[in-house]
Amino acid sequence: MCARYVVRGYQHYDFVLLLSREELSFLGRRNLNTTYILWRGENIFIILGKIVNMFGKGRIRPGEYIFVVQKDRNYVRLIIGRIQNVNGSKIQINGFYIRPVGLIDRIESGYGKGRPSEVLNNPDPNNCIFMLIDRVETGMFNQEVDQAIDKTTWINEKRYFVLDGWVRENLPDMFADVLRATSDDQRLQAREILLEKMNSLYEKDLKDHLYAVARSTKIL
Repeated sequence: MCARYVVRGYQHYDFVLLLSREELSFLGRRNLNTTYILWRGENIFIILGKIVNMFGKGRIRPGEYIFVVQKDRNYVRLIIGRIQNVNGSKIQINGFYIRPVGLIDRIESGYGKGRPSEVLNNPDPNNCIFMLIDRVETGMFNQEVDQAIDKTTWINEKRYFVLDGWVRENLPDMFADVLRATSDDQRLQAREILLEKMNSLYEKDLKDHLYAVARSTKIL
């Protein structure tokens, strides 16, 4: 049994690597940002960089975490959660959904051209932060999705808890209050509330991610 991996390699060229069960086990116990030397018979494979997408039965299985992009009227919604069951192309997920209503509103108003529009058309676990610095609609999700219809991406536990914490702590609304403020006083007040939230967080990964986004949006 082999799993198909797309690897971001030297100078950003992508290539496909088939890994055996033993090699999958090797990678599963280690940090995927590291350079690996994998032996297969007389061949040596050197992975220079990070595995950016994972497909096949090696990861899409009960107990793992998943990021789903699902068509939602004229746009998309995100489904993020834990896999409960896999039946062919159907995956039962327990988690939450996100509708990026703030980003949709900006685009429909003519203010979201360029990068925001690209993200809305093709979101992934890395660029979805552009959706999460504006208002969103969220709710619980416990249904099936179909891999044959919806775009599914495996995510690790750390990424899941960062995204879950981001929504749970109401950070989209807090960022929106700062970035959509119509006066200096409004912006300063909204910024103070966001900073108080940042300083009150105990989850290190979420806090680090929050600080990074705040710096990139010039709030810090």
